[in-house]
Formats: sequence, C-alpha cells, structure tokens
Amino acid sequence: MILNKDLEKILNIITNMSKEDDYYKLLEEILETGMTISNCDGGTLYLLKDKKLEFFFMITKSQNVKEGGVGKKINLPPVDIDSPAVAAMCAKSKKIINVEDVYSDKNYNWSGPMKYDELTGYHTESVLVLPLFDREKNVLGVMQLINAVQFKKVVPFSYDVQKIIYSLSSLSGVLLDNMKLYEDAKELLDSFVKAMVKAIESRTPYNAFHTMNVAKICNEFVDYINDNSYDLITKDEKNELVMAAMLHDVGKIIVPSNILNKATRFDGILDSMLMRYDLIKANIEIKYLKNEYSKEEYENEKNLIIKAKEFIVKLDKSSFLSDEDLAFVDVMKNKSYDTEFGTLKLFNDNELDSALIRKGTLTLNERSEIEKHVVYTADILNELKFGRKYSHVKEIASLHHEYLNGSGYPNHYTSDKLSKFVRMITIADIYESLVSTDRPYKKPIPNDKALCILNDMVNEGKLDKDLVKIFTELKSK
Repeated sequence: MILNKDLEKILNIITNMSKEDDYYKLLEEILETGMTISNCDGGTLYLLKDKKLEFFFMITKSQNVKEGGVGKKINLPPVDIDSPAVAAMCAKSKKIINVEDVYSDKNYNWSGPMKYDELTGYHTESVLVLPLFDREKNVLGVMQLINAVQFKKVVPFSYDVQKIIYSLSSLSGVLLDNMKLYEDAKELLDSFVKAMVKAIESRTPYNAFHTMNVAKICNEFVDYINDNSYDLITKDEKNELVMAAMLHDVGKIIVPSNILNKATRFDGILDSMLMRYDLIKANIEIKYLKNEYSKEEYENEKNLIIKAKEFIVKLDKSSFLSDEDLAFVDVMKNKSYDTEFGTLKLFNDNELDSALIRKGTLTLNERSEIEKHVVYTADILNELKFGRKYSHVKEIASLHHEYLNGSGYPNHYTSDKLSKFVRMITIADIYESLVSTDRPYKKPIPNDKALCILNDMVNEGKLDKDLVKIFTELKSK
C-alpha cells in the first residue's frame, strides 16, 4: 500500500514535469525519490548512448557518495550493452530484475558489485534493476537500486515497492523521451541556423564572419552583464539573443549579389567606362584630323578625357566624395559627344549616381535595397515556428537597425517598442561593423574610436545609454 507521503512525492514529480525545463534535474529527483520510497541505501541511474550505459547519477548514503548529475561526469567506464553486467542484462531483456541476495544468486553476473564491495568494504545484497522505456518501448536507460533497509537491516525489495518504483521508472522514461525529442528538435533548429549562416556568408567574400562575430559579441555581452551583477539574463534569454544574432542578416540571401558584393563605386562597370572614354578620345582625335576641332579645342577636350579617366579610377576606390571631387563630377555630368556610334556621355544615369555617393560604395537605390534585408529577415523568420523558448528571435533579429529616437529602419520604431535584447544586438552589430577587417570600402576602426562612436550615438539619442556604458566597460578591459 502506498503511504500518503510516498504518493505526495510522486505527485510532486508529476507536477514538476510540467514546470521544470531541466529534465536532467528531474531525473535526479526521481532517483532520489525512488530511494526514499524504497528506503534503500544506494541508487544508480544509467543513460543509454551509443549502445553503452553511461553512469549519470550515483548515490550511496552509507558511504556519503553522491556523484554525477547535471553537468557533472562520473569517472567510471560505461557498461557495454552486450556485457554480462546486470544493468546491461536488464536493458537487453527489457525486464525488471529483483534479486534478494547477489552473493547467492546464480542467474546473473555480479562481478561488478562484488569488485566494488572488495574495493570499498561495502556489502551489496538486495538489488532492484528496472529498464527505462520510451513510448515505443525502446530502452533509454536503467535505474538500479541497492540494499533496501527495514529496521536497520537489509531486506529484499518487496513487490509493492517494485510496483511503485516501476511507476517512477516509467516517469523517467517519459522524461528521457521528451528530452530526446526536445534535443532532436533543438539540434534540427541549430543545424538550420548554421546552414542559414553558411548560406549568408557564402554569398559574399566581404564581411563573411560578421554574423558569427555579432553572435560571439552578444554572448560576451550577456556574460559580462551577469558576471558583474548589472542584471540577470537567463540562459534561455541568452540562447534566444545569440540565435537572433546568428539569423539577423538572413534576409541578405534575397538581396541581389551585385549589390551585396559591391566593393567599389563603379564595381563591375569601371572597365566599360574606361573603354567608352578611350572611344570618345579617339573620336576627338578623328574630328581634329578632319579639322572639326581647333588645336585649342582638341587639347582641351583630350586633356579633359585623360583627366576624367584618371579621376574615375581614383574615385572608384575612394570611400568619400570631397567638395572638389563633386565640382569635377558636375563638369563631367554635362559632357556628351556625338560619334558614329551615337551620343556618348561621360556619365550615364547609374554611373552618375555612383559618382555622387558621398560616403561608401552604394547609391541611394542600392542602399535602399540593402536596407530591405531586415524586412526580408522578418518575412523569412515569420515562416518558422520557433516555439516558446525562441519566441522573440524574429523581433530581435529583424529590428537590429532600429534606433531609440526613431531614426533607424525599416519601421522607425522608438524606444518604447525596442526591447533590451534588440538594443543589445544593435550595439553589437554596429560595433562589429566598425572594427571589422574584411570590409572592402573602409579600413577597420580602432577599438577606442569605435567605442567613442557608440557613445556619440548615445548622445544623438540612438542607442541605450546604460547598455553602451556596460559595453564600453567590456571592450575597454
């Protein structure tokens, strides 16, 4: 008959199964509860992995032994599933083994417990071994209890106790099955995320490590906040932020590669521009020979073309357009020449747009297309079901270009709509972009200057003051 206190313990475990996310911790609780209910001295929980029973948790009360459990490894070799050890026999037969006295039993191999007894001075007597099943009756592990005690004497495990412990082992099987399903799902999600990162980074030789660097910075950011007691960010929140960091640029898969990989102003078109200028120059010489140009006109036009060629070669690799450069672009944009191939301009429309870029390599239209990557990111992630633990991944990933004062994009959200984790990934993304060494259009900015830029953005109302202060401390170490 189940005592009220034993029933309460089992009900507590069942209740905890719906609340506790750490299945391994629950497995420890189940073993300890089984030992309490059976009033036994020792217990071991094995988990089956790669046809071996690995020691997960082990207790011997009389010897003050408590080893293994969550995050701790027991320094004992695993038991091969094909070995004659009783735990292996239980796993293979899928049957409960209940023995009154191992030293008089002839049905099983007890060399392991006997050797343990010899080394430690312990005396193993009664043993109850139960397999742990999943829903399809596949063995996931084994629970082994040793030396039931009654009135300070070792006694056999009774049939009533066996039934109770079997119910606990069934709960263990359910937990292990759920844990396996969860880990399989997480592994699938993690592999998908890694595949997405690889797809993003393989599309461009530039900022190829940006995604992983941002994820790494977010990870360090969280650890620093927790280690210095600024706040408490849970393990689940950290995992969610890091996953969002790994997916924050997934929308770049849709951005045209010629824009994504545009390393210079005239990337992909400079050679055709130079050939056109040579054609114009040859046309000028032909017209001069036909007396259609005066000597002075010829020299002026020829020198302009020579200067224009030198200028666009230099401008192509320049990340900044000076006022002097702008003035010469104004001269060039109005020049066109009638040739036997039709009218040729020094700049056509898209070339002029590239020439007029004040900073960087992208035109306004190209930058607009690049900025759409956060919209594409939201669209892609919207098709995925992340589950409760990763329910904010889409929000964090797709809002990493928003600023607190509403000057970001794409939604121009203000501080009231930007969570702490959105603010953190924004800081990490900007910092990595500033210090990165693989951008073709700029040199990496030194760490101290990058931190100054972040603080300037705080003064502009764009970034979170407290978080930037903490991040500055982290990166100033």
